Amino acid sequence: MSFGTYEKSAEHKHRPGKMLGTTLVSVLAIVMLVLSACGGGGGSTPGQSSNKKVTITYVPSPKGDNVSNYNPFSPNAGTGTQGFLYETLLFINRYTGVKNPWLASSFNQSSDLKTITFKIRDGVKWNDGQPLTSDDVLFTFNLMKTNTGMDTNGLWTRFIQDVAAPDATTFTVTLKQPSSVAIWWIGGGTYIVPKHAWQSVSDPVKFANDQKPVGSGPYLLDKNTPQLVTYKKNPGFWQASSVHVDQIRVPAIKDNSSAVLMLANGQLDWLGVAWDPKLDASYTQKDPEHLHHWFTPSNAVMFYMNTKKYPFNILEVRQAISLAIDRDDIYKKAAVFAQPASPTSILPSQKSQIASQYADSKFTVDTAKSESLLQKAGFTKGSDGIYADKSGKKISFNMIAVSGWDDWVGSTKLISTYLKKIGIDAKINTVGDFTPYINALQTGSFDAGISWTNPGPTPYFQFSDLLDGRKTAPLGQVATVNWERWDDPATNKLLQQYETSNDTAVQKAAIDGLQKIMVEQVPAIPLNYNVTWDEYTTTHVTGWPDEKNPYDYAAPTNTPDNEYIILQLKAA
Repeated sequence: MSFGTYEKSAEHKHRPGKMLGTTLVSVLAIVMLVLSACGGGGGSTPGQSSNKKVTITYVPSPKGDNVSNYNPFSPNAGTGTQGFLYETLLFINRYTGVKNPWLASSFNQSSDLKTITFKIRDGVKWNDGQPLTSDDVLFTFNLMKTNTGMDTNGLWTRFIQDVAAPDATTFTVTLKQPSSVAIWWIGGGTYIVPKHAWQSVSDPVKFANDQKPVGSGPYLLDKNTPQLVTYKKNPGFWQASSVHVDQIRVPAIKDNSSAVLMLANGQLDWLGVAWDPKLDASYTQKDPEHLHHWFTPSNAVMFYMNTKKYPFNILEVRQAISLAIDRDDIYKKAAVFAQPASPTSILPSQKSQIASQYADSKFTVDTAKSESLLQKAGFTKGSDGIYADKSGKKISFNMIAVSGWDDWVGSTKLISTYLKKIGIDAKINTVGDFTPYINALQTGSFDAGISWTNPGPTPYFQFSDLLDGRKTAPLGQVATVNWERWDDPATNKLLQQYETSNDTAVQKAAIDGLQKIMVEQVPAIPLNYNVTWDEYTTTHVTGWPDEKNPYDYAAPTNTPDNEYIILQLKAA
């Protein structure tokens, strides 16, 4: 979701969900029966305390212990860093595409698309009482220029020529070339930090910022432990009258099973994990008035292959793998809310932008063609049933997965069986929690694995984060997106074609070309459509987005949407 690198905190980013097995369903049923017998479980409940303050308990997704890192530029920033503590110049709603003034009260882009001018909102203060001015914004962008590890969206490489702050309320960005999309990352995806608190930091890339972080957001860091992080209301917040939640608790939860048990036990208000429909009997059906979930398609799930590694640098291998995967079977057995994706990877909500030649296209399983492609590439099947090249090197690799992310672990196990049928040895490498998983993807120290994509208001944004060669990095260096490390001149040219024009016909032609690359070159393999995993209760607060009021994607993993949603909530 992080703006995606808008997301991208890579929290986001966000792991959007995991599935639960039948054992958990039985456990949940027992727990709920026990709770009913005990009159609701006893003890305090979230949202209620002796002083009647409103508290919600919030877990974007289970990741194990909380990390002590509140640097908004870190790929491992702790929950709440982006949104609760640090804010962007604009809030660009991922669901509606609407650009909302935020730290900037207004903005204007020149007709030649080369200059963006922001007016910084008057009266905004950092949580230590010092005023936020254009000098802080200028400092933030120059900090990213000087410390390239902070420029996770590649703004200085891709977009920015120069920045200036001609006065205390004006910030201007001069672009290297015309861009219709730069505003998404510059205005909506860059978190502003205070000059006075950061100018003496020796290494801002590694700065943990865990000692009273100074931000502009609606909350202050209150308690910071591996087991529990709490945020309390910032009394000096520039939208203080909109903050009706006094405290936010972020407990450490290791896996889905624990998270859902806590949800059923009334210990969580907002959670984002994948859902088995059988769990409804133990959750929503127990209290339909207050216990809810809203699952709407939000991003395409990909089978990522490290194209800088053998054998994924061979087109026929990528094509053969895709043809062997049974997406309908995955939908039925492992990811029941995740409908199979279009070969273009474009979301259902954007289906009008699917090129005409792919409008009705669907994935099919063709194991015979898979093996034919492998043979065409020079591979021969050995006596053990596994294909190998002329030197005897087998098509064998590991697929990374996170223990407890049951939908993706289950999907990975199924993919292993599909690939074995066509003579590919694909093993599962399960890691204990999120950190080694995301680090492996970002540094390229993986062979293959399942993960999300970062959508936006048009297909361009998914394609940009997925395929833009300017956003990737050599193996061993961090790439916050484009984990498959696709760097193709034709792809980059199409992305630039879209970026440098406001002409809808020109942009559509670029999107059509990018779809052709997805289908024919298979830089990553679309599997299915991940939904916004969103479970919530109206017991303590109301105002959540839902199908009747879809003002934003509701996934708690999205930033800075998390802040925007919190500001819509009011005490029940």
